Amino acid sequence: MRNRLFLILFAFAFIGIAGQASAQGVLTPQVQVGFLAGPVGGVNLVTYNSDAFPILSSEPTCFLAQNGSDVAAWGGISLEFPLGNAQALQNFIVGEVIYDSKSSKFTNTNGGANATPTKLNGFVDNNSSVTTALDASLSYLVVNLAYKYNFTPGPSPVGPGIMIGPSIGIKMSANFNKTVTVSAISPNASAANPNLAAVQTVTNSSAITTANALRISLRAAATYDISFSNDWIATPVVGYDFPITKVDPTENWRASALFGGIAIRYFIRG
Repeated sequence: MRNRLFLILFAFAFIGIAGQASAQGVLTPQVQVGFLAGPVGGVNLVTYNSDAFPILSSEPTCFLAQNGSDVAAWGGISLEFPLGNAQALQNFIVGEVIYDSKSSKFTNTNGGANATPTKLNGFVDNNSSVTTALDASLSYLVVNLAYKYNFTPGPSPVGPGIMIGPSIGIKMSANFNKTVTVSAISPNASAANPNLAAVQTVTNSSAITTANALRISLRAAATYDISFSNDWIATPVVGYDFPITKVDPTENWRASALFGGIAIRYFIRG
């Protein structure tokens, strides 16, 4: 009787152990990868494309601006979420919240007038000159979302990669900055009377009331992940921001950018 009871208990124990081993073979534990977080920033080589439009409303045909380019900064916070095999990471979702400046200078297509009769500092000069300049202060609070693929697998992001995704920006500022410079010389000007030669510069800033509140674009970039340690990753990035919406439809004005920068992220492992 005791031998039978022992055999029954042994059989139940064997079945239990076998069942547990089988379950472990099917339900393989998943490694908790976590995510990367840190600052990101860089510069934009901003390019404006627009129709020709007047710099001064009082002179709609004399002083015109069209297109343009300049350098502006951007920066914010970046999050990167690995996908797939934790030991061979190649696929990521990247999210960024950044301040993005698209400020730039317009190009004058007819920005000056010479031999213009002008009264300045109490005298009239029939050969004075007038020049104008126009730039835009343009900035957005932007959310970028991108899919990133690394060509080299690893337990941490490493090597070259590419990423692409949409960008949505909320307008923070949109202003035109206009500068008008008048140069006039009196026939009586001399070294003893230098005030008779005068230059007057006036700068005016005004809000662009017709600018769109949202900016939507598509960003594509090449990346390279560099590991300083198991947890700290530096990622230089070079890409292009292609505008889908216009800054201002009134001038058929779009702002695009060739951008470069670097992200420094810390791997928060789960």
